[in-house]
Amino acid sequence: MLSDPRGCPVSTDAATAITHAEHAQWRMLTYFGDPFEDLDAAMQEDPAWALPLVMKANCLLSAAEFAPAQQAQALLDKARELAARGCANARERDHIDASAACAAGQWRTACDLWERILVQHPRDLVALSAAHLFDFYRGDSRNLQRRVARVLPAWSESDPLYAHALALHAFGLEECNHYDRALETAHAALALQPREPWAVHAIAHVHEMRGEYDQGAAFLQSSSQDWAPDNGFAFHNWWHLALFQLERMDTAAALALFDERIAEGTDLALQHVDVCAMLWRLQLLGVDVGDRWQQASARWPAAAPDRGHYAFNDFHAAMAYIGAGKPDQARQVLEAVQRRSAQAQAGEPGWMAAEVGVPLLRGLVQYAEADFAGATEQLLGVREHSHKFGGSHAQRDIIELTLLDAAVRAGHKPLARHLLNERLLTKSQSPLTEHWARRVA
Repeated sequence: MLSDPRGCPVSTDAATAITHAEHAQWRMLTYFGDPFEDLDAAMQEDPAWALPLVMKANCLLSAAEFAPAQQAQALLDKARELAARGCANARERDHIDASAACAAGQWRTACDLWERILVQHPRDLVALSAAHLFDFYRGDSRNLQRRVARVLPAWSESDPLYAHALALHAFGLEECNHYDRALETAHAALALQPREPWAVHAIAHVHEMRGEYDQGAAFLQSSSQDWAPDNGFAFHNWWHLALFQLERMDTAAALALFDERIAEGTDLALQHVDVCAMLWRLQLLGVDVGDRWQQASARWPAAAPDRGHYAFNDFHAAMAYIGAGKPDQARQVLEAVQRRSAQAQAGEPGWMAAEVGVPLLRGLVQYAEADFAGATEQLLGVREHSHKFGGSHAQRDIIELTLLDAAVRAGHKPLARHLLNERLLTKSQSPLTEHWARRVA
């Protein structure tokens, strides 16, 4: 029996299948190319090997959308059939269990099961990358950093894809506010692999959180030839560049970059989130975005069960409908999230919907209806635990900005000044902060 390049046991004797799966792993981690092509090739080489089915399922699950999750479940059913025929080793059977829990909405359980695999196989990138993504989706910043820290000593620079393990750790460090260590770790990853977009992403986040908009923009622009061409994650790093332009209050440059690099793309909700978040930020600054909201709103699913599947996505879908002048559809999203929150079998996404999604969406709908006092109260009530429905600090900043705007519009300027004080600690010299300071004066 063979093993993968990191010494993790596999149940196939087909070396070519392992090579294809390894290439797929690299594609899944770095977003260069289509991993499904490689996984399908691995399955063709050894149709009885269950792990490529699991890896393909994990890739679909990482979209955090209903239809891909259903496709993932079908793949996991096939993997279970293979395992029942003895075509999977103990590690691979554990992977099937973990991914099946994830597909069922038991995200925390899935992360616990992936952790058990990592205890035995600390260089198991299938487990590490899946757990890292769902730590992110669950808003678990502690494990976003510490899960990687627990396995990193088992790695070395000679390990394949070590740069990516460092990049994951860098992002976790940033989300836990360890900015110097995050920069050091991310740059170490780039020294090993300049085309490591997750390390670029971690550095962009550090500059964002520190209010270093000039440094952040310069870094992204100077390194774009490494991370941008033919990369499925590039749209998000371009989004970070647009954030730096907004910090400068260069809304024209941000809108131009939006049109050139962010607006176009796939049908993935991950990209729609960035589209809506950027348009909403521009609108808060009084920018006329034309018919862009109409295009953005048309990309979101029209009905449940797609609506209500993951509250973080639903929050951004509601923004699109509000921006497009479709408040009834925004209310329908709220209703779908409310139904999801009441479903006992919904797992962690249902809990997220109840704790964070429903109050946030209520606040957003009230904002759209010009009930700014009501919106202020709703958003203020959820801001301290909004991290529990996932996203990064930078992504969730849109809640703070909307709350600031609602408070000003409601005439609650003392509250707005109170909230703005937090921003002054890290972004006091930012033209965007100065803009908000003038509004709350």
